Amino acid sequence: MSVVKNLKAALNWQMVLAAFFILLPTVLGFYHGVQGRIVIADPEMSDQNFSKTVLYMFDHQWYSAKALVVNRGYKDIENIPAYLRGRHFPVYWGGPVEDKDRVFILDLIPEEWDIPIVLKFDEIVKENPDILQQVEKNPERYRVFVGYTGWGFLQFETEKESGGWKVAPYLSFIFDNKLSPNDLWDEVLKYSDDKKKPHILERQKS
Repeated sequence: MSVVKNLKAALNWQMVLAAFFILLPTVLGFYHGVQGRIVIADPEMSDQNFSKTVLYMFDHQWYSAKALVVNRGYKDIENIPAYLRGRHFPVYWGGPVEDKDRVFILDLIPEEWDIPIVLKFDEIVKENPDILQQVEKNPERYRVFVGYTGWGFLQFETEKESGGWKVAPYLSFIFDNKLSPNDLWDEVLKYSDDKKKPHILERQKS
């Protein structure tokens, strides 16, 4: 009898494991982390690439994350793709990954979404060849970025847990261009999930 019980127990565990691996892709498919939220560099951020930066997390899966820096204009226009030069709209530096050729169009007023969506230029231009003209005519709706910020498997989660990044809910005013880059960072920091930490409170009082 003990052999039969052991066999049944082993089969039960096998069934549980099989169900786990069958359901795992589905469960992970629902994981979107902090997608659609704002990511803020910690006041003590040591990486100068991201000192006092505000980012919009447009894609966050369990295996990677992608965001755009929203408070830095692209400094060296000669390095951006030729088709963006001389256009009547500002170009922003989205981050250090592919920051000379990967172009994104951020749509602030998408038809079927409550938050901005980020489109790859190489893909949208095939469907809409006049997209850059639309950006010029609708500066309140679109933003253009070159480059992006990317993290690998659990990298963002690890950096966040170590204190490198703060997270805030989506704040539409980050795209208003009414504040300087540093002032925008200061303002958004007030909404972060760590706003009660002593070093942040001290900074806000100063």
